[in-house]
Amino acid sequence: MNTVTLSIVAGIGASVLGVSFAQTAGAIVSVHAAAPQVIVVELQTATTNEAGGTATRPDALDLALTRWTVNGQAPLGISRMSTPYDEQKALATTSPNLFPVTVRHKIYLRLDKPLAQGQPYTIATPYGATRLAFDNRATWCESIKVNQTGYSKLASSRFANFGAYLGNAGSLKLPAGSRYEVIDERSGRTVLGGEPQYIKDDTATASASSGEHVYRLRLDQLPEGGPYFVSVPGCGRSRSFAVGNDASRKIAYVLARGLYHQRCGTALKQPYTRHTREMCHATVADTRTPWVSTPKLSVPDNAVMHPLIGGHHDAGDFDRRPMHTIIPILMLSYFDAFPTHFVDRQYNIPESGNGIPDFVDEALWAVLSWENLQVMDSHDPQFGGVRAGTEMNRHPAYGVHSAASDPGRYGTWAVSEEVTALSAGIFAHAARVIRPHDPVRANALVQRARLAWRYLEKTATPEATKARFMYGALQLYLATGEARYHSLFKNAAQAIVIKNGTWPEQYLPGNASAAVQSAHFVSYLTAHGRAVDPALAQALKDRIVYFADRGGYVGPPPESQAYPQGATAFLAWGATTTQGKYADVYAFASLFAANAGKKQAYINAVSQYADFSLGLNPLGRSFVTGLGTDTPQSPAHLDSYFTKYGLADGAGANPHVKAIGNVPGIVVYGPTEGRSGAAYQTAVSNKLYPAWDKLPGLRRWGDGWSLINSNEFSTWETMVWNAAMHGFLYNASQDPEATSIAPDCDGATCPPTKPNACVIEPTTGALVLSGLATNIVCVQRTDNWAQQPVVNGKARFATPRAVPGTRVYGFSGMNSYGACTTKVVQLTCETP
Repeated sequence: MNTVTLSIVAGIGASVLGVSFAQTAGAIVSVHAAAPQVIVVELQTATTNEAGGTATRPDALDLALTRWTVNGQAPLGISRMSTPYDEQKALATTSPNLFPVTVRHKIYLRLDKPLAQGQPYTIATPYGATRLAFDNRATWCESIKVNQTGYSKLASSRFANFGAYLGNAGSLKLPAGSRYEVIDERSGRTVLGGEPQYIKDDTATASASSGEHVYRLRLDQLPEGGPYFVSVPGCGRSRSFAVGNDASRKIAYVLARGLYHQRCGTALKQPYTRHTREMCHATVADTRTPWVSTPKLSVPDNAVMHPLIGGHHDAGDFDRRPMHTIIPILMLSYFDAFPTHFVDRQYNIPESGNGIPDFVDEALWAVLSWENLQVMDSHDPQFGGVRAGTEMNRHPAYGVHSAASDPGRYGTWAVSEEVTALSAGIFAHAARVIRPHDPVRANALVQRARLAWRYLEKTATPEATKARFMYGALQLYLATGEARYHSLFKNAAQAIVIKNGTWPEQYLPGNASAAVQSAHFVSYLTAHGRAVDPALAQALKDRIVYFADRGGYVGPPPESQAYPQGATAFLAWGATTTQGKYADVYAFASLFAANAGKKQAYINAVSQYADFSLGLNPLGRSFVTGLGTDTPQSPAHLDSYFTKYGLADGAGANPHVKAIGNVPGIVVYGPTEGRSGAAYQTAVSNKLYPAWDKLPGLRRWGDGWSLINSNEFSTWETMVWNAAMHGFLYNASQDPEATSIAPDCDGATCPPTKPNACVIEPTTGALVLSGLATNIVCVQRTDNWAQQPVVNGKARFATPRAVPGTRVYGFSGMNSYGACTTKVVQLTCETP
C-alpha cells in the first residue's frame, strides 16, 4: 500500500498551558486507528470541578515527542483532540457553582509506515503502556462513519463516509489505490467492496464544515440484513450496522417512545418503560400571563391549582409552550399522508391495543394538553379560546429534580390568537383521524374546534392570510365539509403558499422560522373524502415538488454534500440534528413525483438525512440516546440523571435500584456554530482542544449537560421531526414483526402474554393466534387463504398442518359476506 503524505504537528511541548501534569493525570481508555499510518491513543483525565469562563481551560497533557514511542521508536508526529466526555451534577453549594467535567483526549501518533495486518504495536506513553494487535476486521477506525443502527431498505442510494481529522493537525487524504470492504459480521464473508470516491475538500473552519477530506464508500448494493461493518485495509473497521426492517423498526420505536417518555401530567410505569417515574405536574394555576420572549411565569401563593394533563415536556425542563402545537400537527399530517406506516401495538405505550395506531395515540396525548387549556366556562369572556401553555418562574435543577419531584408551581400563558387558531385545526384534524375508532370523542373534538373558531370570529380576523387561520380552516373543512372553511383555506393557501406570501407568513420547508411547513396544508392533498379545488390542489403539489427539486430551503439534496446534514447556513441551536425538518419536503414530494425515478430520489434524500444523527456525521457518533454505539453520555435531561445513576428522585416509593442509563429517544442539539458565554456552559466548552472557534463547525460539541446549546433538545425542535422522518422510512403494516415488541419491564411487572402471538401446536400442527390487537377482527392464512373471525383476541386454524414460517394476515374489517377486508398486519408463526 502506498504511504500517506500529511502535515502533522511534531512535538507539542510539555509545558502546555503551564499546568502541572499531576493535576490532570490520565488513564488510557482505548487504542485504535484513524488512518493507514495513524494510531490513536485515547486518554481520560481526572474529573475537574470547573467554574467556567477564564478559569476553565483545556487539560494540560504531556505530548513531548520523545515521551511517546511505538515499538520503541518515536512517532513522526503527534497531535491532539480533546472533547468533554461526561459531566456530573453541579456543586451548587459553592460560589461560584462548580461543574464536574470529565474529558477524553485523542492523541494521534503518525508512524513512518502503514499499519500492517497482524502486526503487534507496543505503545509507551507518559500515561502508561498499551498494545494494539492491528486487524483490519477488529481494530476500530474512527474515520469510517456509518449509521450506527442501520440504513433504510427503501433507499437505493446509501453510503458510509471516510474522513480523518487529527485535531490540531487537521485532515489527510487516503493513499491512492485504497479499497474498502463490507463484511457480514456473523459469517465473516465479504459482501461488497469498492474504491472510496473522493467527494470534497471540506477542511475549512466554516459553519457546516467537517474539517476533512471526505470520501464516500457506496453501500447501494448491500442486501437487507446484517450486522455488517465496513473495513478499510490498513485502517480498520467501522461500527456495526444493519440494513432493513430490523433497524428501521428499532429506530422508529425508540424515537416515538422518546415522546412518550416526555409526557406531562402522567406517571411512566412498567411494563411500558423501565425508565419510570411517578405522576408529574398534574395541576396548574389559571394565571393567563401574557407571553414574553424570555419565558418566566410566577404563580401567586394563593392561586387555586386546577387539574391539567396532556402534552409533552419541552426539553430537560417541564414547560409546555406555544411552539408545541407543531407536535400534533406534524404527527397527524404524517398519518394522513402515510397511514399504512403506523399500526396499533407498535410502541408499547399505555394505549396500545385500543385499535388506534400508537403513533396517533401519541399525537392525541399532545392534543389533550390543548383540549385542557381551552377555556370551557361559557360565562368566561374568553370562552373557546386556548391558553398558550404552562410555565413557572425558574428552571428546575439537574441532579436535584425529576419531573415527578419538581416542586415548582406552574401557571398558564394567556389565551393566544395563534394557539387558538392552530388548536381549532388540531381539534378538527384529530377528530377526523379518530372518527373510525371513537366517534364520541371525534364529535367532542369537532365541537371544541367550532368553539375555538367562534372565539376567533369575535376577537380576530380569521379571513386574514395567516398560516394559523389557513391550517384551522382546512381542518375544519375536512372535518365538517362546510364550504365557508373551504373558501377561507383556498384564499389563504393561494396567497401564502402559491404566491409566496410575506415574511413570516411564507412556505419555506426546512426553515422553522417560516409560518408554513408542508404539514399545514398537505392534508388537502391526501385521501379525505371531501371535494377539492383541482387547480389549487395541483398548484400545492407543484409547490412541494418545486422545493424538493431545488433542495428545500436549506440547500442542495444530501447526495451531493459531504455529509447529509441539511443546514448550509448558520448552525443555530438544534439546527444540526433535526434532519426530519429538512427531509420533510422530500417525504411529501414522494407522493407527487412525476415518475418512479423522481420518487426514488426523494426517498433517498429522506433516508440519507436520517443517517446523520445516528452516526454518519463528522464526529462519528449518534446524537440520539438509546440508538447507536457512541451515544450521548450527558444530555440535559433531568429525568435521565436518576436512571443513569440508579438513584431515587424523592417522589414515590419505587426508586431506581439499577443504573440503566439515559432515557432513550432524546435527540440532542449537537454541534452549534456559536456558543454561550455563560459560565455554566464554558465550564464544558472551554475544555475543548482545539478551541471552539478553531474547530470546523460540525465538530463544535462536547458531552456535558450544562453545555445547553449542545446537549439540550426539545420535543418540538428535534424529537418530533425525526420521529416523523423515521415513521416515513418504516412501513409497519408491511412488517410482520412490527408489533412483536417485548414489554419494557422487570420480573413480575411483565405481562405473561406476548401481543399478536402466532404459534404452531407441536402435536397437531394447528395455528393458534392470541393477544391480537383490538383492531384485528379477521385473520387469513397465506398458505391456503382460509379465513377465521377473531373472538376475544384469539383465533385458531385446526387444519391443514402448518410448518414453521407460515404467515397469517390480520384485517381490521369484514364485509357483508363475512370476508376479511383492510389488511393491517402480517404475522409469522413458529413452533414454541
